Amino acid sequence: MKKVIITTGGTGGHIYPALSIGEGLKKRGVDVLFVGSSSRMEKNIVPEAGFKFIGLEIYPPRTIKNIFKSITSFFKGIKVVSKEKPDAIIGFGNYISVPILVAGVLLRKKIYLQEQNANLGFTNKFFYKMAKKTFLAFEKTYDDIPLKYQDKFLVTGNPLREEIYSVSEAVERERLKLEKDEKLLLITGGSLGAKDINEAVLDHWEEIFEEKKIRVYWATGEKNFDDINKRMENSKIKMTDIIKPYFNNMINIMAAADLIVCRAGALTLSEVIELEKPSILIPYNSIKVGQFANAKILEENEGALIYSNSEASLGIGKALELIGNEEELTKMRIKVRNLKKKNAVEEIMDSLDIWRN
Repeated sequence: MKKVIITTGGTGGHIYPALSIGEGLKKRGVDVLFVGSSSRMEKNIVPEAGFKFIGLEIYPPRTIKNIFKSITSFFKGIKVVSKEKPDAIIGFGNYISVPILVAGVLLRKKIYLQEQNANLGFTNKFFYKMAKKTFLAFEKTYDDIPLKYQDKFLVTGNPLREEIYSVSEAVERERLKLEKDEKLLLITGGSLGAKDINEAVLDHWEEIFEEKKIRVYWATGEKNFDDINKRMENSKIKMTDIIKPYFNNMINIMAAADLIVCRAGALTLSEVIELEKPSILIPYNSIKVGQFANAKILEENEGALIYSNSEASLGIGKALELIGNEEELTKMRIKVRNLKKKNAVEEIMDSLDIWRN
């Protein structure tokens, strides 16, 4: 039986694409082992998804104590790779992948990388010369790569959950009992929420209430939900508007939406592209996270509009104006469709040099 080690962790943006690949490999009869941090969210998410998981003591290298703790993880990583003897190792970026990738290089294993964002992250920048192939979400990433190494890269798009390829806009709109002329506006700042976006929605709530043909699905984020609820106590809310911390059926609501207001995380934008949705993007303002570069790809292709955190209220106002303009929404959908890739999970798996006897 073939064996692959997947090393990932830290955030959902790294973990969920890795799980999509893991599921695909498992269906092809491959033994999949995940290695991540023993203290981050992957320690729960990965086993709950039905995969074997090994947690190492890996911490951000911000203090001397963390650096010494992480050094031990390099030796444990070598021990894991030596014992498991994988046919390949796939790293999904960030510092959590480093110990296993180092072990893979030292033990001469086949290394593959996947980059979710438009700009190449530090870990992938360091390892791509030693990897057999690095899988990219966006063409723009080639701007970071010297010409002589570009044949080591392949644009596949981000690996997404299998369900996204079969979800139907018509079916989901019927399931939500949307009228033919009713517009669905989805507003989300992700599972943690986005304070600036929430405040902007509150600024425009009376206007939203007056728009009878617009149904709003608003995900406030877990930590903001109670505060929003209190502040909405005396506000009028249409029976059809739904306000929750997060929607577990987010893909289904995205499929039904006419317009999406959201952050610009790489995975979210890949889902927006796959579902061919126009969007208003309000990127998280940290340069390290890289959301602005992700958002620019959709804006430059005329499939989205970008507003900064300080302009979030303008963004919500524009969303209310745009959602009534079917001609403009159609143009944006067509532009977004041009960014679609093939099924990234299948393309990445087919590109792994592990299938020959």
